[in-house]
Amino acid sequence: MPFGQIDSETGRVLERRAGAEVVLSDDLIFDIGLHKGKDSDFYLKKGFRVVGIEAIPDLATSATALLQPFVESGRMVVVNKALSHRSGETLPFYVNPAKDDWGSLEKHKAEKGMANAVEIRVETITLPELFDAYGVPYYMKTDIEGGDHIVLEQLAADARRPTYISVEANEPRDFDRIAQCGYRSVQIVNQWLHPFTVCPNPPLEGSYVPARFDGETSGLFGRELPANRWIDVNEAKNRYIAWNDLRHKDDTLAIGWLDIHARR
Repeated sequence: MPFGQIDSETGRVLERRAGAEVVLSDDLIFDIGLHKGKDSDFYLKKGFRVVGIEAIPDLATSATALLQPFVESGRMVVVNKALSHRSGETLPFYVNPAKDDWGSLEKHKAEKGMANAVEIRVETITLPELFDAYGVPYYMKTDIEGGDHIVLEQLAADARRPTYISVEANEPRDFDRIAQCGYRSVQIVNQWLHPFTVCPNPPLEGSYVPARFDGETSGLFGRELPANRWIDVNEAKNRYIAWNDLRHKDDTLAIGWLDIHARR
């Protein structure tokens, strides 16, 4: 059965690779870096099931409260762990009291010159373990402050691939890592522009939700991103390098921060 074809009996998306069948859940999204649950709220209202991963206990608790009806119905699962190189460990994790979305396994990533990070201890999990437990998602959003490369490295070593992924752009090597995962078509999205984003109606992913995005959200995904902005991963890398060079010269001309979306 070709990649992307839905099995009429199970409703699942199937792919055959090297003689093995990989089951992709076309209604499932991984929200790695759940934060307050705003992204997951959008995905759930569009009709998807969501697995949210959040290392900070207070944020996991508040997101669970926000999404409680979806948790009770079984459409939302909150995993209070940090995605790391190895599963089952308890590691130091750093929380910025002035900026709770900067929590990181790396102290300097959590601080970024703003306040002193507070150390807590968190349990760890890996991407393959999440795939084993919940299935392979249709879309996987990752925003874990310096840990996005861990997700890409584990994805490259695994045979299973979501149809769409997004990660925060941290360095040019992120584009090489995305290519190693088998994604060649990518789109760079400037998160600073989210307040100007309008959700397409009729929708191209799930149900229509008249969402308005802010700096604590990841915005549109998948087929709802502008079709004419998908480009080759190498061209995207060159554009990122040019943007980053300009940012270092004059950050008023290259304002914002970037996400990289990739598709199969």
